[in-house]
Amino acid sequence: MKKRSKSLRFNVAFYFFLLIGILLLVIWLFQTFLITPYYEQRSKSNLKSRANKYYNEYILDNSKINELSRDAMMDNIHIYVASIEINDKGEKHLVPKNGEMIGRFSFDFNEREILNEYDEDKIIYSDNNFDLYMYIKEIEGTNELFIASTRITPITATKMIITEQLIFITIFAVVIGVIFTFVASRSLSNPLEILTKEAKELSSGNYNVEFSDKGYKEVAELANTLSNAEVEIKRSDEYKRSITANITHDLKTPLTIIKSYAEMIKDLYSDNETKRNEALDIIINESDRLSDLVNDVLLLSKLESGSMELELSEIDLSCLLNDCLIRFDVMKNNGYVINSNIDDKIIVDADNKKMNAVFYNLIGNAINYSGDNKTIDVSLLKDNDIAIFKVTNYGSVIDVDKQKKIWDEYYRDENSHKRNTVGTGLGLSIVKNVFELHHLEYGVTSNEKDGTTFYFKIKVKAID
Repeated sequence: MKKRSKSLRFNVAFYFFLLIGILLLVIWLFQTFLITPYYEQRSKSNLKSRANKYYNEYILDNSKINELSRDAMMDNIHIYVASIEINDKGEKHLVPKNGEMIGRFSFDFNEREILNEYDEDKIIYSDNNFDLYMYIKEIEGTNELFIASTRITPITATKMIITEQLIFITIFAVVIGVIFTFVASRSLSNPLEILTKEAKELSSGNYNVEFSDKGYKEVAELANTLSNAEVEIKRSDEYKRSITANITHDLKTPLTIIKSYAEMIKDLYSDNETKRNEALDIIINESDRLSDLVNDVLLLSKLESGSMELELSEIDLSCLLNDCLIRFDVMKNNGYVINSNIDDKIIVDADNKKMNAVFYNLIGNAINYSGDNKTIDVSLLKDNDIAIFKVTNYGSVIDVDKQKKIWDEYYRDENSHKRNTVGTGLGLSIVKNVFELHHLEYGVTSNEKDGTTFYFKIKVKAID
């Protein structure tokens, strides 16, 4: 069974409360467990930094020890200098040199601890009467110690106050989080729910849906995408109905003719060989037309689905076009004039069968819509390393706004469906797909003076 996806509102609420929970956990952890070591570390670092400053000043002028002591007290630091002396019993003792300052700041300290444990860059902790940090440096070239100490204020009461505040902060954060989550999730999900409802209407076949673009930027972009999809789906559906109607028409007409002539052969021409052969020829031609239609539908389907690949080879485009024109010589019997201007030996890399289909469809289309003029101009000329093919007829002009639509399968003007002299109505769509498969530049121009011209350009292969 497929796992059901969670709603946007649920995800927004979940991740927002997860964020709040992580932030509150970090705050609680820092303020209750880490604040004491952090405070102690900061005190040590400050004591060491300030003590080194006063030590350097003392080394420069040791007569200013009392002035330095008064300045240090402003930083909550007490400094003094003591010499190490040995009594009659051989025991070491500290003898302060600035005893008047020690009188202002008297404290009990473990003299033996200082003498036995002090080391450069090491902080000694003393808690006999006060919480103290002591930083001791040995004065170079002397038997004296430079001692700096600071009192550490207990922060137990401060931690209790912070803990009480954190309780209120946590309650406040949860309440605000619930309210914010509700508002934010509604703001995020409502526009999407509206678009989902409208998209369902589109999927049910309603192509007049106006997608709401209210909300945030992404919703507006999604609404715009759905609107474009609606236009394309509507257009595709119209094409589908048009193709169905036209293919039905093109299938029905030859089938009707085939049936009618078959019945005529059976009922009327059984003893008349000439009439019977004429009827059989018509049946064969209409059968060929049906076969061409089916083949074109299959070819177009493969081209549009992308399942058909190019079979590139080196071909003589001039020879291919001349061979194609021979197939249209029969049209001259019906009064058509086909003028050609073809350069020799235009060698290109292309798919032979597909380019043959291009020539056949474009020339056939020009013949079908040449009107009463019945003149067709075909050219294939080289321009440096580019070959340009053109086929022109002088029938009705194609409006500019319709020149893109003519490449669509079974596109036709407002005029009723015309049964083509040659082709199936899918030719230009096949041609377009072949052009795009070859990545060729192509197009159509149409005006009263120059007629209607279909063209494409292809790169010529250099001949060694």
